[in-house]
Amino acid sequence: MRPELKIEIRPYWENGTVSFIDYELRGQRIKASPDIPMFCRYDEAFGGLCPFPEMDYLEAGDDRGALCYREKEITSFNSGMRCFGYFPERAVEGTLSWRYRAYPRILPEGYRSSPYYDFRAEPGGLNGSGFFSLLLPAAERELDVRLRWDMSSMPRGSRGIFSFGEGTVEKTMKVTELGISLFTVGMVRAVKNDSLGVYYLSEPEFEIRPIAEKLFPIFQYEKNFFHDPDAKFKVFLRRDPFVISNGGSACRYAFLSGYSAFGGFDPEKWFNILIHEMTHTWPYMDDSNVGEGTWFTEGATEYYCTWLPYVGGFLDDDFTVKCLNEKIGKRYYQNPFREMPNMEIPKIQWKERSAQECPYGRGFLYLANTEAQLRRAGKGSIDDIVKQFGWDRPMHPGDWKDFLRERLGQKAVDQFEEMIGGKLLEPDPDIFENRFQVVKDEIELNGQKVLSYHFETKK
Repeated sequence: MRPELKIEIRPYWENGTVSFIDYELRGQRIKASPDIPMFCRYDEAFGGLCPFPEMDYLEAGDDRGALCYREKEITSFNSGMRCFGYFPERAVEGTLSWRYRAYPRILPEGYRSSPYYDFRAEPGGLNGSGFFSLLLPAAERELDVRLRWDMSSMPRGSRGIFSFGEGTVEKTMKVTELGISLFTVGMVRAVKNDSLGVYYLSEPEFEIRPIAEKLFPIFQYEKNFFHDPDAKFKVFLRRDPFVISNGGSACRYAFLSGYSAFGGFDPEKWFNILIHEMTHTWPYMDDSNVGEGTWFTEGATEYYCTWLPYVGGFLDDDFTVKCLNEKIGKRYYQNPFREMPNMEIPKIQWKERSAQECPYGRGFLYLANTEAQLRRAGKGSIDDIVKQFGWDRPMHPGDWKDFLRERLGQKAVDQFEEMIGGKLLEPDPDIFENRFQVVKDEIELNGQKVLSYHFETKK
């Protein structure tokens, strides 16, 4: 039988927002001993930018009573964040329970946007993610999860919504799926249809409905393309108390997106961000060793979120060319880190934001080139492998190399190795089915004249 995990979440309302949340978790068939942690805390993620929230009153117990424990750092399943295990002083007997109180993050002075998985309040409520609010069981395994909101200390009409459902949720999922989930709680408002919803706490200066209504048919088209007809997607909005915003973070079937309380909202940019993030639902390569899969997960998302709305007839040539020049031109060709190897980028990407953008553009261009090579050779499409994998079954670099070797031979594998090593890519002559004009440029980058390209609509 699978382990069971019951989670009760009790938010408390004060001064127009959520002031803290009490968590109580009860696990059946969860083994723990002085050598095996009961649960874990994930912390200092993304170069230290995303902490676990401040917490208080942490207690653990089982059928015999209270459990004393020690905390120590253990190996994290993901190289981008630290993991701390809580080890009981004796073996756990029967039902394991733990409870604690978590407080919304207080942003440091001068803070600007970073990954949005942190535990943060705003007028109207609070939002965050599983990894940075829940003390989760230690081992990666499937759990029968029952998650319940206790709204007794919240105003009438308050809602608690996770990426996998609203209100009480019962679902079998892996620990990492629970961890990478997103949520919002409070006086939640929404613009939605049957498949896609935008949920927000504070009334923004811009109109949400027109943008959401442009997304509805694109999401329908994409989920049919990826053979996921029952897919539903949630966008949670966050009001940022700083000037530079419009960032966001994704999980499967959901996205947490920020906008600045000081205005300056760009509807077109946000629309593009939302298309990107909802497309993240499907293309996926394992990136536990951060950098190995970033080029694919981000690059394939950029490829499909640009190409599918275009070939589906939702966005025209002019809009698409602007996207290509932003996503490939600016993020890759004009990027000072464009020749940095993939595995070197994570070392600096949260200090040098241009470096963080490089795998997006590099992966996009590389996949578009590979698609052109496959079609020219009559060897199918990258769609053939992308649709075989996803969040439930992640692709690995070896799967990609096997695909290349089978379809295009060893030369394509060598080109892949050159790409991840940082060799500058040039657009394939047949890129994007020759629907756009490719123009060679010379630009100044890092104090030198270098080769570049941009795209134009065909006359």
